[in-house]
Amino acid sequence: MRNSLVYESAQTAFDLVVGNPPYGRITLSRRVRARYAKGLYGHANLYGLFLDLALRWVRPGGVIAYVTPTSFLAGEYFKNLRAMLVRTAPPLTVDFIAARKGVFDEVLQETLLATYRRLCTDHGVCAPRAASVSFVTPIDETVLRVTPAGSFVLPDEPSSPWLVPREAAQGALIERLRQMPHRLADWGYEVSTGPLVWNRHKTQLREHKGAGCLPLVWAEAVRPDGRFLLRTTKANHRPYFKPRTDDGWLVIKDPCVLVQRTTAKEQPRRLVAAVLPVSLIREHGGAVVENHLNMIRPTRPSPVVAPSTLTAFLNSAAADRVFRCLSGSVAVSAYELQALPLPPPDNLDELATAVRRLAPRDSLDRICARLYRLDSAV
Repeated sequence: MRNSLVYESAQTAFDLVVGNPPYGRITLSRRVRARYAKGLYGHANLYGLFLDLALRWVRPGGVIAYVTPTSFLAGEYFKNLRAMLVRTAPPLTVDFIAARKGVFDEVLQETLLATYRRLCTDHGVCAPRAASVSFVTPIDETVLRVTPAGSFVLPDEPSSPWLVPREAAQGALIERLRQMPHRLADWGYEVSTGPLVWNRHKTQLREHKGAGCLPLVWAEAVRPDGRFLLRTTKANHRPYFKPRTDDGWLVIKDPCVLVQRTTAKEQPRRLVAAVLPVSLIREHGGAVVENHLNMIRPTRPSPVVAPSTLTAFLNSAAADRVFRCLSGSVAVSAYELQALPLPPPDNLDELATAVRRLAPRDSLDRICARLYRLDSAV
């Protein structure tokens, strides 16, 4: 037995490469990283390396069939791998495991079965083509239910996230999303991760506010109903932080929209957002945001879309439905938020008016559904 990632393989091309590779971040030696550099961006993940390896082993016209997590569909660290797949072995089928219990117990990541066909040429980007999507549900130890969910077309930009149906008959929605060019940048915002990695600054956490202390905003401050409530609910969390002289980069002094960074597909909504109140910043002179939150910050003094309108939109059932077609992991990353297809900012007047009038959640949901041309039952 040997490590196939390290040792050069025989120069044999196979008609079929089947695998259920291991997954998880790995630190690579300089030699191994150089070998797989074409498909890497930032952190390396084992299953991404094994996909790269399969591309080396399969002959032109041959098929790769792999069981993997879904994180490569949209994650930034997999963008070079996506580009390589689009150019050399685009997917034929993607089958999501609809129920993990009894199949992948205690596995947090969503899982899929996918097949890819190696192109007969590596020159240029392959023409956009459709791949079929299904959901696989185990009924018992011997029976599976397979539910077709339409198809998807690979993006024109090979490294971009793949928009994939996550429900039956979502093909029309996916096609509309592909035609929507607007992103958060067009609404006047950029996304970054909360800067504080708390366990690197344990000695600066405070239980009580003292001189020079600022409020410390944890993920639990963003409530599921879209409200902001400054609070700490976990044993090792503290409500205040005392910056040092050189910690100015940790202090947030401008209003922004906060979005939880970790949500599972089983939760009612993957997008959970709230406005960081201007009053909090004014009262304390700033705040410190922990890195389990994303910060959506205006790129100009008066963004095209008000923070309260943006928050209402992100908390809508329609935005949740669209995000699930984009996201491939439990992480709600800044990269994925920036890639989320959005309606034109000029179309948000009705939503902005409803937000100012404190319209109920179901009214806001209906408005957002129309922005994506969804029916009201979202």
